[in-house]
Amino acid sequence: MTNSTSTWDQIEDYVRRVLRLGSVLVDIHLDVAMQEANCEKQRLLGGLVMLAIGVGMLTTAGVLAEVAGVAWVQSLGLSWLQAIGAVAGGNLVLGLGFLGSARARLSGPLMTQTQARLARSMALLQAKED
Repeated sequence: MTNSTSTWDQIEDYVRRVLRLGSVLVDIHLDVAMQEANCEKQRLLGGLVMLAIGVGMLTTAGVLAEVAGVAWVQSLGLSWLQAIGAVAGGNLVLGLGFLGSARARLSGPLMTQTQARLARSMALLQAKED
């Protein structure tokens, strides 16, 4: 009977160790995921702010071009089309610059470290013992 009890104790000890290991693994993944999520949140928020600025600049290009066109026609003697084209072109360049920055900031994979760790863990769990 002692041998049987000892075997069950060893199995129970082994199961406890595996459960603790699983718990530690989940904790590590959660910590890394939370840290990476905070970084990604800041990056995405900055990209969305740039996107809003870019869209705002492009939207107001028409209104600002009309106001500036009137002032330029009176002060420089430019035609209406030249004045409107100059201001609209400046706003277009600025707006496209902000949109390009927003696109660069918002593109790319999300949470790469977390994905890599999960992939390694899944590979280890799925690996067959030789």
